[in-house]
Amino acid sequence: MTGEKLGGSGRSLYRFALLAFGHLPVAARRFVIRRVTPTWSAGAAAVVMRDDGRWLMVRPVYRKGWGLPGGFIDRKELPAEAVHRELREELGIEVVLDADPWMVHDSAHRRLDTIFMARLVDGTDPDSVAIQTPELEDIGWFDPDEPPPLEHEAHDILELRRLISDGGHPILMR
Repeated sequence: MTGEKLGGSGRSLYRFALLAFGHLPVAARRFVIRRVTPTWSAGAAAVVMRDDGRWLMVRPVYRKGWGLPGGFIDRKELPAEAVHRELREELGIEVVLDADPWMVHDSAHRRLDTIFMARLVDGTDPDSVAIQTPELEDIGWFDPDEPPPLEHEAHDILELRRLISDGGHPILMR
């Protein structure tokens, strides 16, 4: 609420509430903000690409479709750190990340994802990548133009790829 639609006494009360809020200690203001604003999830994932252009995709046991390897960003963790951690935990691999990630902002699902282009570190055989966690049911390398049945988030990534290849900006907002 911005107070612009309020009239008379409602507008005065709104202004008083804002002034009172401004006098709260920083910790108390953060507490209030966290309680009254919607919760969002923040994730990080990688488009791990082989030399032949195929992407590494994973099928989690708790989802119906395929997606990119990655996961939630832990508190005080940077998106790049989260991707490295998730790929080590889930697939036992190390990757080199591109320095310019893509962002997917999905208001409807209150989700913000950071997506990195990545390649396996030199000397890693793409066919040796194997599941290291009970979270995943299957993994595979797929042509991004002919993907397997995808989960919701992966559809956004393919749309973002199309926008960028058409000269668009690397941020997708829904």
